Amino acid sequence: MHELGIVFEIQKRLLAFAAGNGLSPASIASVVVEVGEASTVIPKYLLECWPAAMDGTDMEDATLEVEVIVAQVQCKKCGTVYPYLEHDKICPSCGAWECRMVTGQEFNIKEILVYEEDVPEDGSLGGDPAVR
Repeated sequence: MHELGIVFEIQKRLLAFAAGNGLSPASIASVVVEVGEASTVIPKYLLECWPAAMDGTDMEDATLEVEVIVAQVQCKKCGTVYPYLEHDKICPSCGAWECRMVTGQEFNIKEILVYEEDVPEDGSLGGDPAVR
């Protein structure tokens, strides 16, 4: 189960985020990750590993939310984009099976949420402005 290693990597990135923004790791309330349904990461196992990995750390109260990205493919024969697993790997338009992956293999940290009282008075956080 490599999900535990992934959780430890998320933990490292959260610590770097906190340090880079002058925050205590304890100020991290939640993290939202995106997992492609065709990736090798199993969301259920990721969620099960989270509490054990965070236990006893400054971030032990932080929660993890997982959003699944649907695996979308494009048919090489007719160009139709469709949900790969929903259609049993067969193009619903022409019946071909040859395709290329468009989405669904990603793994991203989408959001890091901090407790409001821990945000600097000017409201600024360094780094990616989408990460709040």
